[in-house]
Amino acid sequence: MKKKQVSTYSFNEDSWKGIKITKCAVKQILLLISRDKKNKGIKLSIKKSGCAGFRYTMELTNDEKKISAENNIIFSYENILIQISKKDMPFLEGVKIDFIQSNINKVFKFYNSKLEKFCGCGESFSIN
Repeated sequence: MKKKQVSTYSFNEDSWKGIKITKCAVKQILLLISRDKKNKGIKLSIKKSGCAGFRYTMELTNDEKKISAENNIIFSYENILIQISKKDMPFLEGVKIDFIQSNINKVFKFYNSKLEKFCGCGESFSIN
């Protein structure tokens, strides 16, 4: 029986390339944060999803969702407090986040040069 190869990713804070957020995305994120004074920033993560493996998620962090530095990296980007789980850091390294408006559709798009493949609907991905 053939053993399944498991990919492992490690996070090195000194060599991490960070993330980029376009001006349009910064503007939209700041607008969403400003809708409630309890909002403190955003949490970026990946979740298992779809036929290709993972999808990006972004959620507002607020007073009820305590921000913990124990298992997370917390930093500020263009006045946005960003929280990323240490286990997700390698998957988010080098990601560019954009906000696109096309007619009535508005969506945050994540671009990552390390992506290996997308599923047919474009919702999920796998990383090389």
